[in-house]
Amino acid sequence: MIAYSTGVYDTLKFVHVLAAIGWVGGTAFVQVYATRVSRQNDPKKMAALASDLEVLGKTYLTSLSLAVIVAAVALVAYAPQWNFTDTWILIGIIGYAATLVTGAGFIGPEAGRLSKLGAERPPEDPEIQRRIRRIFLISRVDLVVLILVILDMVVKPGT
Repeated sequence: MIAYSTGVYDTLKFVHVLAAIGWVGGTAFVQVYATRVSRQNDPKKMAALASDLEVLGKTYLTSLSLAVIVAAVALVAYAPQWNFTDTWILIGIIGYAATLVTGAGFIGPEAGRLSKLGAERPPEDPEIQRRIRRIFLISRVDLVVLILVILDMVVKPGT
């Protein structure tokens, strides 16, 4: 086994926290911006935003979410004070899994389907607008889950 180093631990924690800031901050920004655009009641702007966010989700947010979990697993595996059976770590894993299932199982695929539908129909189409609103609603719930995971990481229940 490699000797424990606080420098390695701090580096892993820094990567984990920085990626989490980018992921949750980006997701929060998306919600604020989507709410603003939604209030303008402009279907073309809303459809354009949804299209842009599909790319953002696939590139930026997905990359950050992967960095969060890789750094988290490395932290727990490396640090002798943490175990995968610790309550707060299990809660974090469950929260991460919930957002993974939501993103990979619904938001990502639905954004792809919506993109194809948008090529066939105008942005004003009621079905397109309904599906955009549904994606934003579900991603808003997903953001709440992420915020609860952050609370869990700060409070560390069970320690």
